[in-house]
Amino acid sequence: MSITIAGNAGVVAEDEEVRNVQLYESVAGYPAAGGFYSVSGNTTAVVAAALAADVMLMSARLAVASARKAYIVRMRVNMWSVLGNAAAVDQGILALRKFTAVTPTGGNARTPFRNSATKGSASDITDIRDLNAALTGAPTFGADGIISQAPVPVQTGAIAAGYSSVMSYEWIMEFPAPVELAAGDGVALRTTKACPATCTWGYSYTLYWFER
Repeated sequence: MSITIAGNAGVVAEDEEVRNVQLYESVAGYPAAGGFYSVSGNTTAVVAAALAADVMLMSARLAVASARKAYIVRMRVNMWSVLGNAAAVDQGILALRKFTAVTPTGGNARTPFRNSATKGSASDITDIRDLNAALTGAPTFGADGIISQAPVPVQTGAIAAGYSSVMSYEWIMEFPAPVELAAGDGVALRTTKACPATCTWGYSYTLYWFER
């Protein structure tokens, strides 16, 4: 005899007679207020060389007046080298950090994409921005504020005439549990180690979260 587990959206799982469990993908349960979202952004020029530590390049903040919480589930960052260096240099470090108690300013404002046009509501992460060099504002970071970090790409060595080289990689952040943001909290891409004086680079990102 098989056992079926059903939810509001239909069959979720079924235990077959031979004890195999089959899962069925269904529509996610959307809350009346909240839902599932993503946002993307990118540089419009190269990031400045010799970028110091503790420079913020991107931020996303849950509205101070929000009555719900946001849960970040994934972030993807692409980084690529633009100008190389003749000799080996020590690379910078870029981190995703959680912050509170500040309103970042400057940069390019981004609008979240709402996964469903008919379910849930608009996002309460209403302040998302990025910039080539640095956003203003000085977020208060706790001692455990670093969620994830990765090196900035550095290209070294001369490139022969008539050839080009592209050095890039994708930094994928998938968390063991969603990163929870309460009203006024946010996350930021921020350097934690200074970048080389001569190398330049660019980046793009996509942030995924849900609210309820």
